[in-house]
Amino acid sequence: MSKIDSPDPSLEEAEADRRLSADRRDIVATLAKADNRMRHRDYRAANAFYGQVGRLAGEGVPLERSELLRARDACVWLAERFRLNIVEGLAAKGIAGSAMHPRFAKSLAIMFGERQRDPVFERFPQLPQMYFYPDLPYLQFDDPARHPWTSTVEGETEIILREALGLLESSGNFAPYVSTDHERPQGDVHGLLDDPSWSTLDLTIAGRADPERTALSPHAFATISSSAPLCQIPSRAPSIMYSLLRAGSSIPPHTGMINTRLICHLPLIIPGPGRLRVGEQVREWEVGKLLLFDDTVEHDARNNAGQDRLVLIFDVWRPELDLDERQQIQALFEVVDEG
Repeated sequence: MSKIDSPDPSLEEAEADRRLSADRRDIVATLAKADNRMRHRDYRAANAFYGQVGRLAGEGVPLERSELLRARDACVWLAERFRLNIVEGLAAKGIAGSAMHPRFAKSLAIMFGERQRDPVFERFPQLPQMYFYPDLPYLQFDDPARHPWTSTVEGETEIILREALGLLESSGNFAPYVSTDHERPQGDVHGLLDDPSWSTLDLTIAGRADPERTALSPHAFATISSSAPLCQIPSRAPSIMYSLLRAGSSIPPHTGMINTRLICHLPLIIPGPGRLRVGEQVREWEVGKLLLFDDTVEHDARNNAGQDRLVLIFDVWRPELDLDERQQIQALFEVVDEG
């Protein structure tokens, strides 16, 4: 075992967690957390914390040079390990060489740093936080009429709304959309961390239906699951949830994780003025009228009304992706999770 993958943490993990709970910018505790995760072979978490060490140092948080270089070397080692695991894992699934869809192969080359993204000229380009899939047509909002399933979902709005009103009466089911996660480094998270002004009730967890939650809203779940081409990505999608934006609240500009999907809003309770901006385009919510958009384009939302806004959110595949592409993307994330 090399020294890189068997570091000697300066702090026990419990102490690192305690210090990070008090100060998320504690760079010594962040490095100790990374080292502890490395020793436990939790390589994805280790990579996230080593990367955070570099970001904090770049923002001027002081750290001994030798420790900073050690964090950098760990990131390099983990990146190469990640690349090899992906290539070998995909090959074991029969996805290699000419079997790869050209766009999928290009996405891997970008992911591995073997090539850059093509130049973009949009003012608000796609900026996925996790995975970029190249050569998809650029859009901000999409036209619902381009998707034949949308009329079916819109036609069920009244019944879905009745279920939603029942959920709101027991609002203890809603929780802040962004909550504290001690297993990954977290910064300001756009000021949303543990903020109940944007709360959700998720019918799926890590891409799988939650039986207790779906039992609370069976018609909504059945309608979306049977009608929409839900994006299926292991441990990540689909995501079906009710989104509650409190009166007078806003969601700051941000971008989503993966650009192989479209986010869909089915507005249920729209008590007054409010809007969703995606890139340079702005739409107002209308009850029962779906909005579809690319959430990897910078977007924000505002509820200017004096009462809470409620929409049902879910994600569908980009229709430009053929079956081979979807299966290869699914296989990629299966391999990531296996690693």
